[in-house]
Amino acid sequence: MSHHLITTAHEHSWKFDRPVLFLGEWCRIYDRQSVWGGMDAIVAEPYGLQEGRKELDIAYIQSLSGQLLKELVLALNSFHGTHHSLRYWHIVLGHWLNRYVSIVFNRYFTLEQALNRYDVSGTTIFDSSEYSLATTDSLALISASNDDIWNHVLYSRILNFLGGIKTELDADAIKGVPRFSRVKKSNPDRKTGAKRLVLNACNKILERLGSNEDAFIINSYLPFKVEVKLQLGLGQWPKRWKSPPLQTVPPNPVQRKRVQLEGGGHEGFESFVRTHLAEMIPTCFLEGYAQLIEQSGNLSWPSRPRFVFTSNNFDSDEIFKVWVGQKVEEGVPYFTGQHGNNYGTLLGSNNWPELVTCDKFFTWGWSTGYARNIPAFVFKTAGQKKLGMKSDGGLLLIELHAPLRLGPEDDYFDFGIYQEGQFRFVEALPDHISEKVTVRLHCYHSVFRWFDVQRWRDRLPLAGIESGAVPVQQLIEKSRLVVYSYDSTGILEALALNMPMICFWHGGLDHLLSDAKPYYELLKNAGILHDTPESAAMKVMEIWNHVGLWWGSTQVQGARKLFSERYARQEEKPAKTLKRLLTMGLD
Repeated sequence: MSHHLITTAHEHSWKFDRPVLFLGEWCRIYDRQSVWGGMDAIVAEPYGLQEGRKELDIAYIQSLSGQLLKELVLALNSFHGTHHSLRYWHIVLGHWLNRYVSIVFNRYFTLEQALNRYDVSGTTIFDSSEYSLATTDSLALISASNDDIWNHVLYSRILNFLGGIKTELDADAIKGVPRFSRVKKSNPDRKTGAKRLVLNACNKILERLGSNEDAFIINSYLPFKVEVKLQLGLGQWPKRWKSPPLQTVPPNPVQRKRVQLEGGGHEGFESFVRTHLAEMIPTCFLEGYAQLIEQSGNLSWPSRPRFVFTSNNFDSDEIFKVWVGQKVEEGVPYFTGQHGNNYGTLLGSNNWPELVTCDKFFTWGWSTGYARNIPAFVFKTAGQKKLGMKSDGGLLLIELHAPLRLGPEDDYFDFGIYQEGQFRFVEALPDHISEKVTVRLHCYHSVFRWFDVQRWRDRLPLAGIESGAVPVQQLIEKSRLVVYSYDSTGILEALALNMPMICFWHGGLDHLLSDAKPYYELLKNAGILHDTPESAAMKVMEIWNHVGLWWGSTQVQGARKLFSERYARQEEKPAKTLKRLLTMGLD
C-alpha cells in the first residue's frame, strides 16, 4: 500500500484522505491525539537504534567533521581575508560543525531508510524559496533542531537532492517566515533584585581594580565562594565576567555563494553535507563576523591574561570563542574544565572541541586519552558538605526533559522508551512507597512539547509531580533516597557527596567507552545501577526501611569510592588544589 509521507508536526503538510507515513514520532504531538489518532497512518521505523549502529555513526560523523573543518578553514579565511589557524576555527565553530553534520546525517539517512522500506506515493512540501536554514549562532541551531518548519525545510532539501518522489507544493504555509527565530528561555534566577544589583555593582568596581595580566576565569562551574578563594589565591581581585549579548544580522544569500568547499568527487550524503553547509552556517560566522570581532575587541577583559579558564563558554558563547581564539594565537594558555557528566565515559566524547583545542583540560577524576587531561575534582560540589536527608522521608525520582534532536539516532523514539520506563518503575512499587514518590520534572520540561504533566496524569493520576520550580537540593533534603532515571551529572554529584541513591536506564552500557564500563559494572554489582525499572523498584523495596544501613555497607561504599576516585572526586581544599593545577608549568 502506498503512503503519503509526513515529515513534520506542522499539520499543513498532512493529508487526511489517504494512508500516510509519519517519518517519526516527533510528527505526532501528544496533545494532538484527537487529530492523528483517527488517521490511516503508520510510523516509520526509527533510524540508528540497532546494537552497535550508534558507535559506528558517531565515529563516521567525527571523522567527516574533522575533514570538513580543514576545508572550512580555507573557505572562511578566504571569505574574510584572514589567516587564522585550524585551532582558531576549531575553537570558534567546532561544536556547531559537529552538530551540523550530526543533524544532517540523521535527517538524510532517516529519509533514505524510509524511502527504501516503504512505498511512498508522495509528500507535501512548503514553498521555502524565501526561507533560510542559516541560524544566527550556534545556540540557535540547537533550538532549530526541534523546530517543525526548520526541519521540514531541511527534509525538503534532502528530498530534492535524492529525487524520485512526487511532491505537492504548499505555497502559503510558511509565507512571510524568512528563517528560524529562537525563543530565548530564561534561566531560573533565585537572587533577589536587590542582591543582583549589589553583586553587579561590586563586580564593576572589582573590574577596575584588575590588571591586564590577571588570569581570566569565566564560568568555572565552581561554587561562588570557592571561585573567590581561587582568584584571591592567584593574587588578583575576584571578578565575575560575562559576555555581552551577541549582535545578530540576517543571512545574505549572495554573500553565501562565495563560500565554497571541496565538493568535487563526493556523492550521496558527503556531497549533500558539503553543498548545503554554506546555506546553513550561522550568520555570526559569515555576515556578522566583522561585528563579532568588533564586539570581542571592545571587551573590558584583560588584554594579556596569564591564562584563560572556563568550564562552559567554549560551546555557544560566540564572543568568548573568537576572543579566546585570538588570545590562543597570541600564545595565551587556554584551559578548560569538565562541564558535567559524559566526559571520559560517553562514546565520542574524547574528541569534543574543548578537550582537543585547549592546553589543559581539568577532569573530575579521569586521565585517559590526551596528556593534557588532568585529574581534578567535581567542580559543582567543591566545598559542599553532604546534604542532610531524612531517614523517614520520601523517594525522589529525577526526570530528564524530552530530547533535542541532535544525535545521529532517533532520539525522539528513544525518549518514548525512556518515558515508558519511568511509568513502569513507579507502577512496580508497592502502594506504601509509591505514595511517597515525588516525580521531579526537569526545570525546562515546559520548553519541549512532550507534555510531561499530562502524560503522567493520564497514566498515573495519583503520582506526586514537582514541576521543576523547587530547587532540587530542597527536595533531596526531604527524601530518604534519590533515584536518577538517566546517566546524569546528578549521579556524579550524589556519589561525590556520598548521598544515598540508585539509578537506572535502558540500553545498558552501550553508550559508554570501553574504559568506563568496568567502573559502571562496580555500581551494578553493588545494586546502585540497574538495567530495568523493575530491577530498580525491587532494590528500593529491599532497602526502603534501612536505606542508611545499605548505603553504608562495605560493598556499596567500596564501589562508590572506586567509581568516585575515577569520575567524581571530592577535594578537601578545592581552591588551593585548582590553583596548583592551573599554574603548574606557567612559572
